[in-house]
Amino acid sequence: MAYDAFKTKYEAEAVELVKSKQPVDVSIPYDAAAKLAYEASDKSMAYDAFKAQYEADAIALVKSKQPIDISIPYDAAAKL
Repeated sequence: MAYDAFKTKYEAEAVELVKSKQPVDVSIPYDAAAKLAYEASDKSMAYDAFKAQYEADAIALVKSKQPIDISIPYDAAAKL
């Protein structure tokens, strides 16, 4: 097969391959972490209640990781 014939055939096959591909949805739902945690749990409570508790626990965890301001005000000595 000559190069020009190969190139034409290859390009046509490549175009058909690209056209045949369908877009894939790779979006992640907002509450994916809560859903995964619920699926891993014993499911002793309803999902809506579990999600609310999971989000409250997550917020509390993030707040606990915030740095605490231990700086001393400039005029602290004057206030003594």
